[in-house]
Amino acid sequence: MRDRTPRPLRWGGAALAVIAVLVTAAGTGALGRHPVSANATVPVSAAPVQSPAPGAAGVVDPPAPPDHVLLQVPFTTQAPLGNWAAHQESCEASTLTMLVAYWRHDTSVVIDPAAADREINQIDRWKPRLDLNDGMMGQLARLHFGYGYDVVPNDPSVIAAQLAAGRPLIAEVRTHGLGNPHYPGYSTHFEQDGWSVPHFVLIIGYDKTGVWLNDPGITLGRGYHITYAQLSHAIADLDEHHPALAQGQVLLVIAPEAGGAVRPGNV
Repeated sequence: MRDRTPRPLRWGGAALAVIAVLVTAAGTGALGRHPVSANATVPVSAAPVQSPAPGAAGVVDPPAPPDHVLLQVPFTTQAPLGNWAAHQESCEASTLTMLVAYWRHDTSVVIDPAAADREINQIDRWKPRLDLNDGMMGQLARLHFGYGYDVVPNDPSVIAAQLAAGRPLIAEVRTHGLGNPHYPGYSTHFEQDGWSVPHFVLIIGYDKTGVWLNDPGITLGRGYHITYAQLSHAIADLDEHHPALAQGQVLLVIAPEAGGAVRPGNV
């Protein structure tokens, strides 16, 4: 790759209302004590850059994010037509397919399988190698979709700030480190090599205890909840077993840049 340095995102002109919708969890593999309600909505605004107010400190604190946000991000598995053997290395492509659908204002709950398969196949052809790290993933989105990207700390306050501004986050993890028992061999092989592999997931929401994921690696991957500790473990698990991909406790933001042709938001 020519340049692995992430280009900072410019958000100055991108402020607009974004609606975070709590999508239905029935039949989606949602775990634990956090069912997803179809009736609860949380209005969220992407705050513009503010000028410092007069005073000794000269600083304006940004508004605190809501206690919980869940964005309505269309879902697809990485094998939308059920052809898993052909899409074992398509987690990058399927994660970008969901993210691009969101930024293009697709209101689908599940992306049309044939359309998703076409998009995934195209992105797979663009990949420079089978397994990408966060920086390579950002470059792919910048080169082929014109999006900006940034690598940010995996921290609950950062997650809240980004999602409250309507920006889903990408995490590179090891599959079985996520703690989802629907993964094949989870109970018998847990995090063994050959069963637990490098993977990308999309963080679409948060609350006080953790995050909601759109995980393209399993059929029951839409809108399930894990704790912040589980997310950190899944990232660390990747770093330990796949050091060539390791970038530490970070997440990836990919979004249209201010003034770009594609307007951000899910309004």
